[in-house]
Amino acid sequence: MKPETKLRSEQLLTRPVTMEPAFDDPDGIMALIRRGAPYKTLAAVHRNTGDTTGGWFRNFWALGGKVAFDGAEGYFHNERFMEAARRTYRAEVIRPVAMMTNLNLPAPGAPYHLDLPFFRGAEHKEVPSWMLTPMRYSGLFQDWAIPIASAVTWFYEGEGGEFEYWPDGLDNPSFTEAPPYTNRCVLADNEYMFHRVGAVGPASEQGKYEDIGYDVVLELDENDRWHVRENNKIRASFDFGQVRISVLWKAHCFKNERMAAIYDDHSDDLDAGKIVEMFCQDLKSRGISFQEPGDLSTDTAWKDLLVTHYAPPEGAQRY
Repeated sequence: MKPETKLRSEQLLTRPVTMEPAFDDPDGIMALIRRGAPYKTLAAVHRNTGDTTGGWFRNFWALGGKVAFDGAEGYFHNERFMEAARRTYRAEVIRPVAMMTNLNLPAPGAPYHLDLPFFRGAEHKEVPSWMLTPMRYSGLFQDWAIPIASAVTWFYEGEGGEFEYWPDGLDNPSFTEAPPYTNRCVLADNEYMFHRVGAVGPASEQGKYEDIGYDVVLELDENDRWHVRENNKIRASFDFGQVRISVLWKAHCFKNERMAAIYDDHSDDLDAGKIVEMFCQDLKSRGISFQEPGDLSTDTAWKDLLVTHYAPPEGAQRY
């Protein structure tokens, strides 16, 4: 069975829902976008030293269920999103957990991928983040998976930058949302529904920013012009509307209060030892030779083993 078929039949929790408008006050959203400048690269925000992220910038408005950016409170507790999540996930308890802005410069199209999953007992660095993707593709840990609704809202009227998604698995036709985007949203299970961002901007610009470094910032001047500042020099400038802007909202979706309580009291959490034990048992059952890992954060042989044998379908982003 292909990985995407297994994900669709056993793990995808809900059908995507489109919403337009997404926010009652889009002007307020854009005011916060402007106030959030200057923006750090995705690598810098997540402290992935040495990484390049191809002209992708981010700012968190909320994290861990708490608002981190003044003025975002009303947008984080978006009842329209919460009601859509209740209905489509058939969930009684919806808890907004994170909200972030993403700003993309012109870039080639991204591979289809899934957002990073989380599991009870494996969501706050209990295991290395790279390990979460093999956990998903193994199918071994689904009983501990945390259902997450993702609402992505776009504000972009430039060239390219479409959102393509496969709600019925990669064997079936995709759906596409394309600019002009003005306060349009798709709420879906992005941890288990493959999706991708198409090429952003004119073809002549798409390959120019792939080497943007960790410390580069995206500034906004008083004339509403974006500037990419690298080593204290302006590398490129854009009109406001040439940068693709999206706002991502995520919420935990618990079927009922009992499931929310199990999450809260940690009575059925995984731990690193249990995760390793389950992987080892599965590898043995499949006749795959291996050595049990040492330090999970530094054992490259263990990492190579898992990402090889519990891999996404060909053409997808690996982790």
